[in-house]
Amino acid sequence: MKNFELPASSTAPSNVSTQPIFSVLNMDTVSVGGIASPDWSSDFYKGVGLAISSSIFIGSSFIVKKKGLLKVARNSGGRAGSGGYAYLREWLWWVGLFSMVIGEAANFSAYAFASAIVVTPLGALSVIVSAILSSYLLKE
Repeated sequence: MKNFELPASSTAPSNVSTQPIFSVLNMDTVSVGGIASPDWSSDFYKGVGLAISSSIFIGSSFIVKKKGLLKVARNSGGRAGSGGYAYLREWLWWVGLFSMVIGEAANFSAYAFASAIVVTPLGALSVIVSAILSSYLLKE
């Protein structure tokens, strides 16, 4: 396996990047026996871990907030959509909100450690987490 750069003698069209693929992924390369391989440093794993934990926090926050809203609707009969603010006194709704804030902060931090091409698709895991948890906890 060779480095992913074009040789100096070949010319690339103006719209084609001649950067090594590892630099596009925001990873350093190390040369092992003349072969370039990615430097899977701890920063990359921190970014991936933050992105995955972000998805878990965000996906679960939707479920926790909805459980809080359902509890308020069951106890007071009023709904948040009809202008009620009773959900602001429900601790479960606040736990869900803080869970979302923590998840978004983790997602924002993940971009400092890993490339956007890695972090952004991992954000879609929050939809999967939310779907699985809603199936079990909300019976939806």
